[in-house]
Amino acid sequence: MTLEAASVRPGIDLRVVLGAALALIIAILALTSLAWTPHGAASLTPLAEPDAIHWIGTDATGRDGASVLMAATLTTLLLAIFGTLASLFVGIPMGVALALRLPPSNRTAHAIGMLPPALLIGVLVSGLAAPANLTLFLAIALPGVVVAAVITRRILAPLWHRDYVTAARLAGLRPLAAAQRHVLPRLLPQLVALGLELLAVAILIEVSLSFAGLGVLPPGASLGLMLREAQQFMTIRPLLIVVPGAVAVVTALALMLAASGLRGTRHGA
Repeated sequence: MTLEAASVRPGIDLRVVLGAALALIIAILALTSLAWTPHGAASLTPLAEPDAIHWIGTDATGRDGASVLMAATLTTLLLAIFGTLASLFVGIPMGVALALRLPPSNRTAHAIGMLPPALLIGVLVSGLAAPANLTLFLAIALPGVVVAAVITRRILAPLWHRDYVTAARLAGLRPLAAAQRHVLPRLLPQLVALGLELLAVAILIEVSLSFAGLGVLPPGASLGLMLREAQQFMTIRPLLIVVPGAVAVVTALALMLAASGLRGTRHGA
């Protein structure tokens, strides 16, 4: 049995369960850093070797690598979550408005065509003289708004001319009310999947920009900053760069897996 065909019970794709569980475990470990870390902020021996006490060693400033990793993961997740939420809160209503005013058509090509300018917006915003966290937030949110609006319109427009929606409109229901009552509930799995995909991309944006020196700066901590600071010590302390990179990639893949499962559940319904 393939992963796509497996399910925990009818209607629940195993990919959703596995992806959500893995992402949740990482999020819980990150949140734990607010109350507890293996070691405090006290400086230790710089670049100490990994052992039973310091699981991935210490960084160049003597901070315990595992403790920094927990705090860095939390920072990356918070920036990604807030940026993604802003994208959805602005982009989905924009997509609904576009679907109500424009004739339905297949916008897949248009959505793909919007990705390069959307990413360009993020790169331009990242160069603004703004606080690091605000810069990252805007670099995540602005491209996300464009993508969310285009995708929302593409998946909503075909349903707008279904018989049950037309009947509701002929009965006197206003377009926005008809969309909220008869269309958006049917699109919920796809919209949640869109949010998870944007969140996965947002994590990678934070990692990329911070690694390039355009995001979180010392003495802060993020996954991208950990990679940037550890790159010069990769040959002697590889875990300092391998583990943060793995956390970022695994988290993004887990979110993508859950999103894929949601779309599969919807298509199979």
